[in-house]
Amino acid sequence: MPKVELISNIFHYYYTALSLQHSGYLGHYITGPSATDDEAWLSGYGKIFRRLWVERRLEGLPPRKIRRIWRAEIVHKSMMKFGSSGEHGNLVHGDLFARKAARLMQECDAVHFVHSVGWVAAREAKRWKARVVCDMREEHPRFQSEILSEEAKHLGIEFMGHSSRYTDRVLEEIDLADHIFCPSTYAKRTFLEQGIREEKLVVCPYGVDPARFASRERPPGRAEFRILFLGRIGMRKGIQYLLEGFRKARLTNARLILAGPVDPSFRGILERYRGSFEEVGAVPHSQVHDQYLAADVLVMPSLADAYPLAVLEAMSTGLPVIVSENTGMAADLVTNGREGFVVPIRDSDKIAEKLTFLHEHRDQCTAMGALGMGAVRALDWANYQRVCASFYDSLFNVPLVGRE
Repeated sequence: MPKVELISNIFHYYYTALSLQHSGYLGHYITGPSATDDEAWLSGYGKIFRRLWVERRLEGLPPRKIRRIWRAEIVHKSMMKFGSSGEHGNLVHGDLFARKAARLMQECDAVHFVHSVGWVAAREAKRWKARVVCDMREEHPRFQSEILSEEAKHLGIEFMGHSSRYTDRVLEEIDLADHIFCPSTYAKRTFLEQGIREEKLVVCPYGVDPARFASRERPPGRAEFRILFLGRIGMRKGIQYLLEGFRKARLTNARLILAGPVDPSFRGILERYRGSFEEVGAVPHSQVHDQYLAADVLVMPSLADAYPLAVLEAMSTGLPVIVSENTGMAADLVTNGREGFVVPIRDSDKIAEKLTFLHEHRDQCTAMGALGMGAVRALDWANYQRVCASFYDSLFNVPLVGRE
């Protein structure tokens, strides 16, 4: 049976590992700090280890197939604690992780890695004549850089984009890749626009846990209309257009809630709208569901957002959504006027129009939310695993009935 070495420092790629394991293709899963099925004792060694057992448990994966890299994350957290910039910390983390992962992997038929930590492994895989699969969590880096630098100039703020060192690494990974995983057709489009051949691109949408984000009854008879944004508050997410749209809508008895950490460079823009929104800060993942249940609509007007999981989670709880055309699943999941609305990027007037409609037609919030729950139901992690397995069956020319 062909074997795949999987390299990722992002935990939800555990589902990729599960897919490969169930298909018989998993060689090793090289990942960051986590817990294996035989390490229940970790939960008794304090909060950090208890979180590993509860939130990063690699359930269902044979411990012998797991290779963990601890040092990269420890160094990264230490750098952040002592005031290092996020960009520098991420570069150091990526460099340490990528080099260690390449040493840990074994000769195989394919190497599958998350972008920015796979360039060393990709070089080695090419030497072995193995297939290289680069899993892109973002748009093409040139597309993202162009649209965000343009926006920063418009807003009059400093553009804190990726360093040239980071970008060069990712561009090398793209060049070395035989196949590129994209989380949405929107993300795929940005690669096509940069001249990447279509046959090289695979759309594999992420999933949501429907049990964790199930709908519950919202408080009855609530007069206040609550608009929620959940994610990193900054220019890339189009928050400036949400703030302006909310101001233009002039809704009565309405509240705009911004949940998430704020990009330091965006703080000045945010202050221009002080008093028109409620800032609640970063929300622990265990409390995210409560934010959705307390809202009437989620708005995600991103300029560049390959596949925000918050939209899937919100829809799973029965929230209607307003998303931009550059929000990953807009073309894949949201039919305009059905599960919510799709608006052009940088269009505060359209955001104001859709907020006003939902504010005046509260029954439509419920109806759209119900349709959204139905639409998102098929996009669980089981679907993600099926798409991934199907790709590798095709890559290795393995018929479904012929698996070992």
